Amino acid sequence: MRRAAQWVYSFWWGDGLADDVPALTYYLVLSVAPFALGLAAVEALLLKDYVSAVEVAEQVNRYLPDEVHSDVTQLITGTRSSSPYLLALAIVAMLWTSSGAIGVVERVVSRILGGARHNIVFGRLRNMALGALVAALVIAAAGSATVVQGLTDVLGVANALPSELILLLNAAGAVVLLAIIYRTAPLQHLHWSSALLGALPAGLAIQVIPNLVGVYVANAGGFAAVRVFLVLAAVLIGLYSMATVLVVGAGLAARREKALT
Repeated sequence: MRRAAQWVYSFWWGDGLADDVPALTYYLVLSVAPFALGLAAVEALLLKDYVSAVEVAEQVNRYLPDEVHSDVTQLITGTRSSSPYLLALAIVAMLWTSSGAIGVVERVVSRILGGARHNIVFGRLRNMALGALVAALVIAAAGSATVVQGLTDVLGVANALPSELILLLNAAGAVVLLAIIYRTAPLQHLHWSSALLGALPAGLAIQVIPNLVGVYVANAGGFAAVRVFLVLAAVLIGLYSMATVLVVGAGLAARREKALT
């Protein structure tokens, strides 16, 4: 028991993860607005009809207060008629802010391994590319089961697949995306076994966090006088929790890689 406590202390404080979680939370907070615009732009480019856009908005609104539901729906459905240049700008803004989160993950792994880091220009561009994976991960974590459900509709097996299987497929996709990020973000690429070891608990936890936040928001809805503050607290707690599992996953992957070398 004592050795386990010492390992946790060394892992959390000795490797500096306690300092990286607030940094990643900061980037996630900054990414909220650009991500919302980028999500609207992506949906505008991919969705072909108004009904599909409304369905995506409903998925996002599950984790937001009632007061902003109409705004989110209007954002996603209305962006479809925007200029292609504005859509491209929204996507670039989303990738730019997401790259900051990737940079924190890359820093965690590089520091634990004691390896060199990317230069500022190439590293930023590389992180922007990986930021597309982060955006896909957040979309999946925010309830984009419509992606899998859309596939099942096309294949004609929508009614044959239980919701538990769809959730499992989303979790598997999150684990794979995180493993790719953990493996390729640092200059020194990790083995797949190390990346998957860190991605497994993080990917599974990310599937749970948005649902817990949604439950909190729903239960806090009755406190009208302080509702705004409760919802804001829920969002911040959710982002902090997500940052924690991402950083811990990166630390586990780096520790595993260090043990192999």
